[in-house]
Amino acid sequence: MATTDVVRFGRLVTARRRELGLTSQQVRDAGGPGLVTLGKIESGTAGKLHLETFAKLDHALQWQPGGATAAYDSGAVPIPLSAEVPAHTSDVLTVPPPNVHYVAFPPGVIDEVVGLAKRLEALAADDARLAEVSEGLDEVADRILRAWTIAEIERMRVAGTLTTSMIEMLLGHYWRRTPQAPNPQDQEELMYMRWLLDRAPETTSPEQVSRFAARWAAVQRMLANLPAPDRG
Repeated sequence: MATTDVVRFGRLVTARRRELGLTSQQVRDAGGPGLVTLGKIESGTAGKLHLETFAKLDHALQWQPGGATAAYDSGAVPIPLSAEVPAHTSDVLTVPPPNVHYVAFPPGVIDEVVGLAKRLEALAADDARLAEVSEGLDEVADRILRAWTIAEIERMRVAGTLTTSMIEMLLGHYWRRTPQAPNPQDQEELMYMRWLLDRAPETTSPEQVSRFAARWAAVQRMLANLPAPDRG
């Protein structure tokens, strides 16, 4: 496993412990790993863990059985015991949230990509090979636009500048195209964006809400630690 995955797992454990208001000793007293092991886990230096350790983490941190193992193996956010478990395990999306690096991305570049996708779509009308490329480019353009829109929404929510008019502007920019959701991760991103705007459908499951809330909390911590822009 890559070091970054181990570090991310440690952060998940730390965030959950703090969310429950527990000290390391209290986690140990609740049946969790020993203090030395827990310290290594949270610092991202534990390396390979035993199955018993994962079970102890699930118990002490009040996660659904198997949650710690899934988080360690694939980066999936564990489901709290208080959340409803889907009737079929296949309903649980185990794909971890994308590892997003927030960098400057001019909207004009996004518009150019979208424009190229539309031009290629027109040219591909009578060419099956171009049509396949056009469909792929359209999906990529949609993912870029959606990622930018989500990043803007997150940034504005943290800054407290997300207004109704800004929501309409951002969604108008995004919904001018037909949103694509060809795979589970695309569907997850689309639902997360709606959840951020308090526009998630009533069919959103408690498990999804828990996952989105954990992702949003991680984004808030990340943005809070970013250096202030240089005004000089």
